[in-house]
Amino acid sequence: MFTTVKNLSRNLVGAAGTLLFAGLCITGATAPANAQIAYSVNASGHRVAHVSYADLDLASKAGQNRLENRLRTASKQVCHGSANDPWAVAEEYRCYQETLKATRSATIAAIEAEKIGG
Repeated sequence: MFTTVKNLSRNLVGAAGTLLFAGLCITGATAPANAQIAYSVNASGHRVAHVSYADLDLASKAGQNRLENRLRTASKQVCHGSANDPWAVAEEYRCYQETLKATRSATIAAIEAEKIGG
């Protein structure tokens, strides 16, 4: 039993690590406005999300809130597993929290760039 939980934990931690460093990408001009979140699988087999903010005014609080909601939605989808195991639920939550934390600097940079350039 512990081997299975350990392997699941390793897989989820690996996915979270991938998300932290490369997974959850914020793309601007490359995605159409009606497709704000696009999901795919990277070369390592981990789910990733590409979140567009091209249609948002990041200088406004409303635009910032919409971006935050998109990031939360994408993080939930990327970190969601199929198991009903209590340990898996805990790992999913940790993945979700780490993913949101990892996107903070990119989000802040995008907002600052919008304020300066917009």
